[in-house]
Amino acid sequence: MKKNILRIIFLILIIFNSLIIFGFSSQNGEKSGNLSKMVITKIADILNIKEENRTYFLSLGEKVIRKLAHFSIYTLLGIWSFAFIYTFKMKMQYQVAITTIWGFLYASTDEFHQMFSAGRTASINDVIIDTLGVIFGLLIVLLILKIKEIIRINNTKNKEIYSTKI
Repeated sequence: MKKNILRIIFLILIIFNSLIIFGFSSQNGEKSGNLSKMVITKIADILNIKEENRTYFLSLGEKVIRKLAHFSIYTLLGIWSFAFIYTFKMKMQYQVAITTIWGFLYASTDEFHQMFSAGRTASINDVIIDTLGVIFGLLIVLLILKIKEIIRINNTKNKEIYSTKI
């Protein structure tokens, strides 16, 4: 019962995350570029970048912001996807492989979808960044699971120590 609830929650998060990605990919090149420019301009304002360095900072920063946006939204997709797949009983290497392949396929279809948005193109580099984001997300979940296991083991050892002293 608990696993079914978790599956539903993670599936909803996957769908929601995928819809956000689809929405961003549906934006035309100008709207997408303006969003990145707005973010990097705010960062330049906060950092108080001097006028003589501002053009270079904005130009370079816009590219960095775009790539970080790809990586981060796909990191979330990796977290939700791996957490969903983890609720099924199968070997860990299959769970990792399924999550990675799913992330790669979704990133590939997303880049294909962008070709139909005015002023946008498909990029193999973005597919790679997106897939790395998915892998990073699943590694975050693996780290959380490992920490949870260590805590559980330590709690069990502590209970054994205290029960033998009494």
